[in-house]
Amino acid sequence: MTESVHIRAPAAPPPAPGNGPVTPDGGRPPTTAACAPRIIYCGGCNPQIDRAAIARELRSSPGFMRLGATVYLSGCQRSCASDHRLTTDDPDEAVVAGACVDGVPTTPDTVSATIIDKLKE
Repeated sequence: MTESVHIRAPAAPPPAPGNGPVTPDGGRPPTTAACAPRIIYCGGCNPQIDRAAIARELRSSPGFMRLGATVYLSGCQRSCASDHRLTTDDPDEAVVAGACVDGVPTTPDTVSATIIDKLKE
C-alpha cells in the first residue's frame, strides 16, 4: 500500500517595511478596499431610504472618493449615525439623514451621487 504525502507550499512572507511603491506623502498606495468610504450606520428603526443600496453604490465607486472618507448613513431625519448632527464642514465626511445630505434635501435616488460629488478627490 502506498501512502500519499501532501506537501503544502509555505505562505508568501508579508512585504517587508519599505518595500514596494510609495505615495508622495510617504505612505503606501491604497487598495480598492482602503479607498472605500467608512460607513457608519444608524440602528435602522425608521428607514426612509434604502441604506444598503446606498452603501453598495458607494462601495462600488471607491476610486472617486477621498482616502479616509466617512459617511454617516442614517435612514431618517433623526440622524442617529452621526450623533444627531445634520451637517458637517469636514470635507472628508458626509452626513446622510433620510434623503438629506449634509442638511440639503435631495431625492432618495440621488443620495449616492450627492455623497460621491461631495467626497470626490
